[in-house]
Amino acid sequence: MELGLFQQQKMSLVMTQSLKQAIHLLQYSATDVMAYLEEQALENPLLEVVPLKETKRDDYIGQVTVSSDQKHSALENTARSYTTLYEALRFQVLDLIGVTKEEKKHLHYLIDCLQEDGYFRDDLADICEKRGLTLVDGEHLLALIQSLEPAGVGARSLGECLALQLVRIPDCDPLAPEIVRIHLECLAERKWRQLAQQLSVDIDRIQTIYDCVKTLHPKPGACFATEPTVYTVPDVYIMKEENELLVAMNQTVLPTVRIQEEYRRLLFANGETKAYAKEKAQHIEWLKKSLTYRTQTIERVVEMIARHQRHYLLHPQGQLRPLTLANVAEALDLHESTVSRATANKVVQTPRGTFWLKHFFTSNINKTSGMVTQQSVKQWLRETIAKEDRYQPLSDQSLTELLQEERGMTLSRRVVAKYRTELGILSSAKRRRYAERLVQ
Repeated sequence: MELGLFQQQKMSLVMTQSLKQAIHLLQYSATDVMAYLEEQALENPLLEVVPLKETKRDDYIGQVTVSSDQKHSALENTARSYTTLYEALRFQVLDLIGVTKEEKKHLHYLIDCLQEDGYFRDDLADICEKRGLTLVDGEHLLALIQSLEPAGVGARSLGECLALQLVRIPDCDPLAPEIVRIHLECLAERKWRQLAQQLSVDIDRIQTIYDCVKTLHPKPGACFATEPTVYTVPDVYIMKEENELLVAMNQTVLPTVRIQEEYRRLLFANGETKAYAKEKAQHIEWLKKSLTYRTQTIERVVEMIARHQRHYLLHPQGQLRPLTLANVAEALDLHESTVSRATANKVVQTPRGTFWLKHFFTSNINKTSGMVTQQSVKQWLRETIAKEDRYQPLSDQSLTELLQEERGMTLSRRVVAKYRTELGILSSAKRRRYAERLVQ
């Protein structure tokens, strides 16, 4: 074997400090970038972070709704007036007529015993013994709490909670409170025929009660703990101008960095001071390049998304087309991880509303004439099941065959069942309604 020194050319990718910083900033939202720069300013006396441009909050704040339930608007209206369930109940106790001061003290104590969901789970007998009350007095006081808003508060069980709400509904079937107190499990499991026979009533009467119970709130105190609408600052806009889509970064939240004028003189000092100042100035240049790279990359990615999802963005009934990170990466000649960082934690305001950028990425399903998204399949399932015969609901197999017949989509029965479950739709057996009446 010959020993010696040889020259050899070799290509390698060197991850520079500037590139590392650019990649690091790419995954941040606009507000996170601002926080990061403020931290950097604490470590770099030469760095000045120019404040955000002053603008009205409503000009750039978008709204991403977390959750809302219109069915329980009465509960929410009650919650909206007070900070907590306990505060709401105490205010109502003050207005009770014919209740002594001593009784109100006991009522306040019982209110403090309630769980956050509004249920009373303590031992009433123990409380009565500690406070020198008879059990009859305790039951009377608890009944007073149960008469307050929101309906169902102070209940000791789910059945009692639902019954307390039912008795307040005008023209409610008088049998309904009894059913939820005694036969709730049977009702929930949709054993309507068995329940109708047991109570000697028509099965459609049981179904009507079931429909009514479904509109009730199982946790009356939960309306005081619901998450509010989340307001967030868009990082980027997709705007409609005539029939075109334009992409623009939100300039009101894009920070600017520069060297502070009062420290610029340090660059012309001597010795260690000059070396220190040059190092910090170089860091500022890296930050500038990183911010520029972040802006350009996000704009390129969002422009690609806007082109691909054009129909969805321009038409209220438009559906998302299949799109993956890999698709965007290939089209823009970027690494998939770069696209992932560019879309992470970013909010975009569009003609259709405000969304997280990840909203526009959807998986696809094979179709005879191309590709469709899971969302379009789920939308079809929702609409088809809503129009089905309630007395002969479509099974998952029937839905699978109908999907192939109407839309040319080939899915397995298991996938259809999975999508139906994700939509919160019951199986055909549990969706079935009964119209026949029992012979008396």
